[in-house]
Amino acid sequence: MNMRFEPNLCYCNPAHGGWGIIRVAALIPGSYLLFVCPSACFRHGALGAIQHHYKDRISYLYIDQSDIVEGYDQEILDGVDELLERTEKDIRLLFIYVSCLDDFIGTDMEKVTAILGKRYPDILFRAGHMNPIASSTKMPPAVTTFDAMLSVLPDWDKTDDGVTLWGNFVGIPEDNELIRVLNQNGHMVRQISSCSTFSEYEEMSRSGRSIVIKPFVRYALNRLEKRTGATHVDMPISYDIDTVAKEYQDLSDFLGEDLSEKIKDDRSLCEQAIHYAREEVADVPVFVSDSATVFPLSLAVALLKYGFRVARVYLSEVVGPDQKYADILLNEYPQVEIIQGDHPDSVSRSETETIALAVGEEAAYLSNARYVADISSDEGLLGYQGIRILMDTMRLAMKEKADIRKLIDEYGGIV
Repeated sequence: MNMRFEPNLCYCNPAHGGWGIIRVAALIPGSYLLFVCPSACFRHGALGAIQHHYKDRISYLYIDQSDIVEGYDQEILDGVDELLERTEKDIRLLFIYVSCLDDFIGTDMEKVTAILGKRYPDILFRAGHMNPIASSTKMPPAVTTFDAMLSVLPDWDKTDDGVTLWGNFVGIPEDNELIRVLNQNGHMVRQISSCSTFSEYEEMSRSGRSIVIKPFVRYALNRLEKRTGATHVDMPISYDIDTVAKEYQDLSDFLGEDLSEKIKDDRSLCEQAIHYAREEVADVPVFVSDSATVFPLSLAVALLKYGFRVARVYLSEVVGPDQKYADILLNEYPQVEIIQGDHPDSVSRSETETIALAVGEEAAYLSNARYVADISSDEGLLGYQGIRILMDTMRLAMKEKADIRKLIDEYGGIV
């Protein structure tokens, strides 16, 4: 196995899209983001916001060298005054983000937001940190942003029988077997993507139970549950059919309800989809990337288990739960290459087309693969239906040559 993870400068390739803190925070209806930073810091973010249609939800307050030396607490207060005076939007929640520069300056953002809260009592203010230098720590921007997002949720006098899903930025469809069985058993399902008003977002904390789909939400959710008394169960994204079965058993135990009979047909449909995809892909090499899923090593092992010829995995880092699958690949499938997708050497990608099926845009771009399964960030995928959609996407991808540039342009950059 080729493992090449080195602490070098990172190469951000054109296919590096997905969900950054701008898109995540902007999921809350009525929210607005103000970034306080030097002018060079957010050119990428501003362009990405235009691509993803968040241009009217973001403003920038640029600071210069004298601000950095003298501090810019007052500049933030004045900037917010100007923003709220000029905007016609009904802002319910204003995120004020400082850049990684502030990790060294140490602006007292708690004091700043407290002053603003008294000045504008009808608006909630939360501080955020856009600090990529913390990405490899226990508190990366995604974790701190989600903590800020959940900190505005109220403590209700009483929770209900609803179930809130946390960690999925694109809604799990109503015809997904998880949503179906929860509704059949009398549970209202709440998802952030379904909220159209700030008041609806506040209802997210009314559920007595939650399901954690991605691990970065756990810190914030644990803090929320200390206030609300709610509980949660982990149901991380998996494309392994047996792992999904185990997760449904854990969910049944958590709810105290037997779900097995209601989802047995969904497993059968899933098995059929795996069979048809395996026949269509045949022996074509499969390249997996972390632009498709948060757990690319787990996905690679699942595909190998189904009989696909997985040849490469592109990723920037190994996310905690994925480490055991790195060990499985190392010991049981040493022929699979694990490649650091943001390594500087990746800039010299091959211009020659590779006869392979890429799962995810980054694998497609870096390998110049002929076929592409257009799956991004596990969007809308979960459970047996998630596996079925993945298999159908892989099968259909083999029908024609992909236009990689078009896929990248349509998905946009990470913001």
